[in-house]
Amino acid sequence: MRKLWTAFWQLSKSERIGIFVLIVLLSLNLTVDWWMVEQRQEPVLLNDELAQYLGEQEAATMLPTAESRPKALEPEASELFPFDINTIDSAGLTRLGVSARSIAGLMRFRSKGGVVKDEADFDKLFSLSEADKTRLRPWLRIAAPARQEFPEATSSSSETKAAKTWVRLDLNTADSVALVQIRGIGPTFASRILKYRKRLGGYLRLAQLAEVYGIDSARFEQIAPFLTVQDTAIVPLSINAATEAELAIHPYIGRRLARQIVAYREQHGAFTTTEALLRIHGLDSVRWNNLQPYLEN
Repeated sequence: MRKLWTAFWQLSKSERIGIFVLIVLLSLNLTVDWWMVEQRQEPVLLNDELAQYLGEQEAATMLPTAESRPKALEPEASELFPFDINTIDSAGLTRLGVSARSIAGLMRFRSKGGVVKDEADFDKLFSLSEADKTRLRPWLRIAAPARQEFPEATSSSSETKAAKTWVRLDLNTADSVALVQIRGIGPTFASRILKYRKRLGGYLRLAQLAEVYGIDSARFEQIAPFLTVQDTAIVPLSINAATEAELAIHPYIGRRLARQIVAYREQHGAFTTTEALLRIHGLDSVRWNNLQPYLEN
């Protein structure tokens, strides 16, 4: 310490003054820092009105709690009554307490030709929730397919005659005029149904209608209730007399098999029985079972 003090006095006057000023500045800096720390540690006292105002502002900016959030819109109280799921409109479904989203899904299903045939089909509906199905199932009433009614031709636009009741059409006797009266069969499909009937030689089963080009499962379900196959008298196809072109027209034969039939006939002579066709390579049992009723020697 003595050496430092001796060294201090050996400095010039200006150097000693500079050191003194530096010590004073450091002391002031430390004092200010201490005072600032003390001020921060003291709590800021607010009067009651200011504290209340700040509390209200904070509450207003907070996110709403689960209790304060608006609840999702729910269907109004339901009114249960007997209904047909295939015919009830959106207003009736609303009365039953079905949500708008479920109603829209059910209407899309019906617009595409969807039909609920029984309670098992009802349970498969994706549009309705399981809770709705359980709640509505006791009130479900599915009527038999309604018969379509079509007005008869009128002599004037201002007069109408009594509507006639629609009966199921026979696929083998109906013409295009009758077919187009069925909802889901326009002129194009009527023409295809008749052309396919001619190529077959007549329909044997209603299920063959699904083989007509363009008739998918939805359209088939839509039009099948109004059709039947009563007259099963078909036009047979002679495997010994028909030409290759005539054989190829048949939907169950085609060009390749027609060519093989004619080639076999030329090599081995006339077929003695229709079962002799089974000797031709490539004719499987499924195809044969479909084809056999249409053949004769």
